[in-house]
Amino acid sequence: MYGKEFLRLIFAGVLTLAAAHSATASTVALSYTTTSIGTTGSGANTSLPVPGSYTYADTFGAGSGATPVSGTPYGFFDDYLFTISGATADSITSTINLGSTLSINGLQVGLFSYVNGQTLPIYGTTLPPGSVQVDGWSTPINSGGTTGIVNVIPPTMLPSGSYVLEVLGTVSGSAGGSYSGVLNLAPVPLPAGLPLLLSGLGALGLYSRRRAA
Repeated sequence: MYGKEFLRLIFAGVLTLAAAHSATASTVALSYTTTSIGTTGSGANTSLPVPGSYTYADTFGAGSGATPVSGTPYGFFDDYLFTISGATADSITSTINLGSTLSINGLQVGLFSYVNGQTLPIYGTTLPPGSVQVDGWSTPINSGGTTGIVNVIPPTMLPSGSYVLEVLGTVSGSAGGSYSGVLNLAPVPLPAGLPLLLSGLGALGLYSRRRAA
């Protein structure tokens, strides 16, 4: 029904709309990549200003990320470590599978709290002490013979601290596969009654000063 170019435009539009929610647009660094041959990466832990919209992406060549990592059903784990002062966070991640040439199966995304220096959390396993997992929901796409997956983590309150956004799946394309996504950070909203309380306190303070004058 729809061609591959149409689907590319759809995903580009989704990511553009997600990025438009925030004043700051940048990139969150890929900290580690784990495949069956081991873990690579700089371990960068990026400090992300709030509000902000941060893109992330990775591309795998032929054969990379295709063999399950020991003890898991997934061929790769990508970990993005970041630190924030506290925010409401959401993310959207997508991959498009172009037949048997470029594809990723079983795309999943998890968001974890993280204690610096601890073992990296692994989606779907027993987590290190202090880690809490927030799952995303995944929706498969099938249009005109072209398939794909969109994974969404809904708005989630994150206290000040360090976190890991983990993207995982299995590369099944003969030429590899790729994904891209956007992490949005927004200020934590004030409690519903707080503005009214603050305005009341301000009015009380003004009244007290006038009485004292």
